[in-house]
Amino acid sequence: MLQKNRREWYDAYMNTSILLTINGWAGKNHLLDLFMIFCASYLVFGVFVAAAICVGYLLYLREWREPIYFVAALILSYAILLLLGHIVTESRPFVDHHLTQLVAHASGKSFPSDHTTVTAAIGFGLWFLTRFKKIGIAIACVAVLIGFARVFVGVHYPIDIVGGLLVGFTGAALTFIAKMLLSKSGKSHEYHSKN
Repeated sequence: MLQKNRREWYDAYMNTSILLTINGWAGKNHLLDLFMIFCASYLVFGVFVAAAICVGYLLYLREWREPIYFVAALILSYAILLLLGHIVTESRPFVDHHLTQLVAHASGKSFPSDHTTVTAAIGFGLWFLTRFKKIGIAIACVAVLIGFARVFVGVHYPIDIVGGLLVGFTGAALTFIAKMLLSKSGKSHEYHSKN
């Protein structure tokens, strides 16, 4: 009973309340709506271009490790995304609530946000695993903006965005840990070989 009450409180006062507050700003300012539509739907392509340029530059320098770890982080984040998509069956917010929906979207599973996940994975991946740390931090911030915009336009709950950010972070963090462990293992093996 207590667990049910907590769930109802969460749905009513956290997830849904924040959704309705943010989406309540939609449809009131044309320029703001256009900006949020751009962020929600198209800004992710700019992130793809930035990531491709960073990886392309590393490959041009014949630096292989950073791109490999970066791609591994993206693959791991995607795997976690797919797993959560099968476990959590939350519907889109416009299915359950009357919203100002600025972007057309098929009804389906909502958690976690694909756009936020991929942007966060790219941002944290560049930050943790490559020399492009400032770009990674900037893209991680862009992930928050994209997530906010996805709530604003009415296609995601706030928890979907938090989930996407955590998935992207987790994929990059676990890859970073694996990188550190492999690096220590390699150094240890090299030390024992010399002695």
